[in-house]
Amino acid sequence: MTDLKKHTLLVADDDDELRDILCMIFESSGFNVLSAHSGSSAYELVKKNHVDLIISDMCMADGDGMMLLEKVKSNNPNIPIVIFITGFTDISSEECLRKGARTIITKPFERQYLINVVNEALGLN
Repeated sequence: MTDLKKHTLLVADDDDELRDILCMIFESSGFNVLSAHSGSSAYELVKKNHVDLIISDMCMADGDGMMLLEKVKSNNPNIPIVIFITGFTDISSEECLRKGARTIITKPFERQYLINVVNEALGLN
């Protein structure tokens, strides 16, 4: 059995309620979880902590998901990044994937699907 506490996830979303829910989901699943309210604050956490996977909203103030994706991939190309996207963004799923996102998830999403995506990205399935 895999010890999930060995894996640290970073959840970046400017929606406090959603960010808290995502953190609770992954903490209750046994992961270590860091959280950030913006792409800029998320990138600072990546620079200071070991992070195994990032889950990020695309649209955030103070550094969006694309900025986070580009900065992380230029310095830490092996960290998988899962991006949340809505119909209210100018950035396409294809562009996110081209720039290195592991998976694109559209909002709203199902909890189990998100857990499966994270487990697969970490090689836990």
